[in-house]
Amino acid sequence: MKRWLSAFNILAVLSGIIMAVAMLYPWWSLQIQYVGLTYVYPYVIRGPATTIIGYRKTAQMPLLTGLVIGCIVLCFVGSLLRRLKGRIALGAASVLALLAAWRFYERAGSIASRYGMAVQGHSIAKQGAFSPLEVSARLEQGFYLILIGAALSMVASVLHEKLRLR
Repeated sequence: MKRWLSAFNILAVLSGIIMAVAMLYPWWSLQIQYVGLTYVYPYVIRGPATTIIGYRKTAQMPLLTGLVIGCIVLCFVGSLLRRLKGRIALGAASVLALLAAWRFYERAGSIASRYGMAVQGHSIAKQGAFSPLEVSARLEQGFYLILIGAALSMVASVLHEKLRLR
């Protein structure tokens, strides 16, 4: 009988840890004139801008959170699976993590364009009859960590049999 599990792939475990840490850091931040600094995580918006936009969580946030948690699980499970099954799990984790980062960026871009501002950088936000506000927006550590985790997961998938600790 074949064994499905074997020694773990260290790079896959590292990519899972990095993706888990990415959930703890904000993915986007907004410094709004007279309002203050607001952080956007994949699962919640924290800061004073929530009073301006009127919500702390969007309908997409639970989906994004579930997707990233699924990627983390796939990294850890894929690190233990042998041969093709492990490679498929790690490749899927990488593709899904990139999908999560892309959807987050697209969502941030749609919100930013609604107010006439940039996703990254300094701009003037306009909303209806309100006076324009200076806004400084930037992608934060969590966004870059999920991209690093996705890249490491892809490398772990390609080199799956060579990276296994025996």
